Amino acid sequence: MQIRQLSDLDIPNLLTVEEAAQSSPWSEAAFRRCFEANYMGWTAEIPGRMLGFIMISINLGECHILNLCVHPAEQHKGTGTNLLLYAMRWAKQIGAGIVYLEVRRSNVAAISLYRKMNFKIIGERKDYYPMGYEREDALIFARDLGIEGMEIE
Repeated sequence: MQIRQLSDLDIPNLLTVEEAAQSSPWSEAAFRRCFEANYMGWTAEIPGRMLGFIMISINLGECHILNLCVHPAEQHKGTGTNLLLYAMRWAKQIGAGIVYLEVRRSNVAAISLYRKMNFKIIGERKDYYPMGYEREDALIFARDLGIEGMEIE
C-alpha cells in the first residue's frame, strides 16, 4: 500500500470509494470545492486501485478531518489507521496542535478507530448528517497533537 497526495484528477476514484462506503456520499461538486479551497488529502492505494482517502483542512493551528473513507472491501485492514496517522503527522509538522472530526453516532467502527487513536468526545452536533428523510447526530472527537506521552506512532 502506498500513500500519496490527492489531486482533482482523482475525483472519479474518490466518488467510487465514497459511493461504495457512504449512505450519503459526497458529490463531485463537494470534492471540487475541497480542491478549490486547497484542502489537503491523501489516498491509500495499490497499483490501479484506490483503497481509501482522507481530506483535511488546516485553520489557525487546528486540523479538521473532513472525510476519512475506506472502500468496504478494504475496511478492517489498517487502511483507515494508516491514512489517519499520515494526516496527523503532516498536520503536526506544519504546526497544528489539535485534530478534530465529526462522526455519525451510529458509526461504531469509526468510533472504535478514533478511540484507539486516543481521540476523546468533546461534543455533539444535533441533526448533522442526512439519513434519507431523517437526520443523524454527529459526535465531535478531538485529539491534542502536542500532549507528552500521546505521540503519534
